[in-house]
Amino acid sequence: MRRFPTTICAVVLVAAMAATAAAEKTVAVNDPAVPGVFDQPSVAVDDPVISVAYIGASSTAGPFRLFYASINGDSDFTNLSLSRTTAGFLVAPPTPIDNTAPGNDAYVDARHPRIAFRSDTEVVIFFQAKTVASPDPTYVLYLARLTLESGLVVKQSVRIVTGISGFTEDVSFALVTSDGTARVAYAGRPGISGDFNVYYAKVSLDTAAVTGTPGTPLLLSSATGSTGTLPLPSLQIDSSVRSHIAWAANDNSSSPNGIYYALVKETDGADNVAIAATELLGRSRKWGFPSTLVSSTSSVIILAVDESLPGTAGNIGLVNINPDADDQDGSPVQVTTDTDFLLNPPGEAILTESFSLYRPEAFLDSLERIKITGYGNNGTRSTYYDFTLLNVSPFAQFKNNPATVGLDSSEFPVSLTGDYTRAAFGFLTGGKVVIFWSGEVAGTGNRNLDVTGLPTASAIETDESGCGVVAKSRAGGAGRNADGLFLVLPLAFLWMRRVLRRTLGD
Repeated sequence: MRRFPTTICAVVLVAAMAATAAAEKTVAVNDPAVPGVFDQPSVAVDDPVISVAYIGASSTAGPFRLFYASINGDSDFTNLSLSRTTAGFLVAPPTPIDNTAPGNDAYVDARHPRIAFRSDTEVVIFFQAKTVASPDPTYVLYLARLTLESGLVVKQSVRIVTGISGFTEDVSFALVTSDGTARVAYAGRPGISGDFNVYYAKVSLDTAAVTGTPGTPLLLSSATGSTGTLPLPSLQIDSSVRSHIAWAANDNSSSPNGIYYALVKETDGADNVAIAATELLGRSRKWGFPSTLVSSTSSVIILAVDESLPGTAGNIGLVNINPDADDQDGSPVQVTTDTDFLLNPPGEAILTESFSLYRPEAFLDSLERIKITGYGNNGTRSTYYDFTLLNVSPFAQFKNNPATVGLDSSEFPVSLTGDYTRAAFGFLTGGKVVIFWSGEVAGTGNRNLDVTGLPTASAIETDESGCGVVAKSRAGGAGRNADGLFLVLPLAFLWMRRVLRRTLGD
């Protein structure tokens, strides 16, 4: 089987009109006859099997456990009688990841898992959870390794990641198969309140411990003002096994904030911050939910969404950078004076309202097309875009028409109280995108893990997802060049478009 790892950490697209989407069947992965709440999917693909890690509980009060399931991505979603009990649809039924078995570290109330394949028979999941039942958000980082046989989970290992102090949330990672490690970025703080810093660590998959030199996490949010309430770090590895990390320096207000970037690389056997916290998308808007997209070692795209209007889809902002233009001496980049660092053209680019999304995730495929997904607004259906970048107006070109997902279902995504939810997807080489989301069952308080499949115009191969797998001697992304970025659109035009959207609706 050909394997293309991918996440919710990562995610998107459709290549069909909304009318086509209406003909696709939505199926619940969990058993809808058993009351429960299932949320926060993350996806990895071993074509045609699509694996998903997610959390589940009997009610929104929790506590939530980590679950794993897989489906046959070749299932015919145009068959409106398709269901979870259709022969061959579920490859691995929903499987709770044990928190009590001997040899495993106990956990309580899991959140925000991220999944990747280490091999055809092993799945790696990082997630945050509590060590004991507590109303406080005292999360720490856990590593789960699942051994698969004929698609089924036959062995589980759940370990606390050691070598990390304080409380840890919102992990993003990539695997390096040659040395058996995960390169991890996460949000951390010493207590249950206050802003989060952003850290980088190299974690051994065998010991679940921080490894390498210096053997302790590296602080990335070193610049004044670079911490965040919800920084949501996004990590990607390039073909030189350097880690590119972006995060949001945000707060709970509607005030503008920036997106920061840092580069970590190994020099003389030690991990070093080669480019310290550098603000990219400037503080003209309230940027959040960043995504890091690696085109090549000299072309990295940072993408984020404007969250100025709470609960409302916002503009997508991007900046394309060349890390190799910097001397990588461990200091921030002087963006205002380094004309070679910002690419095509220098400065940030803001897409038109046609690309507005709520809580998006994105990745860059091998054809230099950006896939991006998010909700229309808080509590509305998902929208998926597939586009390329242009150097001239209108600065972006759809390669597939935007599509709305799950039109045959009345289950809309709603976040857990004080938390957030996102969609997740995976591509198949046969020309299909499979999308997962958490849908609220109206009037019941239950939420299903829903999935549907949509045809795409062409098969997309990529290993540039948020939780990809990279061999140290071979990594995706080498030798690819970005098409370029956009000019900033007139703010008056953007403001007028937004007013119309708020007045007339989506």
